Amino acid sequence: RPHSKLPRRRQRIFLLFATLISTFCNAQPDVATISMTDVAIPGVLIIGSYSQLIESEGKPSSRFNSTINPVNKRCIKECGYVPPNKVVQCEHLVYEAFEYVRIGDSVQLIFIDLTKTKLPIHIKDLVIDRTISQKNFLYEIKKRGWWTDDENDYKIGRIESHYGTYSNVNNYTLNFEEDPYSSVIFTFHDKPFNKKIWWIEFPIMRIGGIVH
Repeated sequence: RPHSKLPRRRQRIFLLFATLISTFCNAQPDVATISMTDVAIPGVLIIGSYSQLIESEGKPSSRFNSTINPVNKRCIKECGYVPPNKVVQCEHLVYEAFEYVRIGDSVQLIFIDLTKTKLPIHIKDLVIDRTISQKNFLYEIKKRGWWTDDENDYKIGRIESHYGTYSNVNNYTLNFEEDPYSSVIFTFHDKPFNKKIWWIEFPIMRIGGIVH
């Protein structure tokens, strides 16, 4: 499966880091943010211990080791946030529709493939499932004041960065509360007869989260 191959993972991390680091250092402080504490999926662990994950989801289909790098020093100065000053070791745990990151005994959900699950994703009072279209998604987040058309920085383009498929997609981002340099990414198919959601990616929690 493409998402279990480490080289593509490294490519994805590089592409997202290069794109997002330039975008979110200039993020507006009054824009609504999403916290992992806002996220709920029926019967699915969002944040917890490794033993809780194994008990609820079983063993992952694949896993690989990775690292979390310190944030660019220029951004530390501009944004006023001091992240860990050294590389943090972590492990990615891959399931059919979900992916977690593990640091020590702590785990956090970081990826959902909505084409592989029928479960609804609750983010604050917004419910997203595999049937939601790009049009309806934008309507819902605009209605809640999470998005305005003049915030073009929050659409990061057409790179399908998780599986490395280079498919036509539209990626939308919303600020992430637990890391001022990252955002939640919502990726939609961009095909003539399919503009529904594909996947959602959450950054790793740096503030009050699993990175200590």
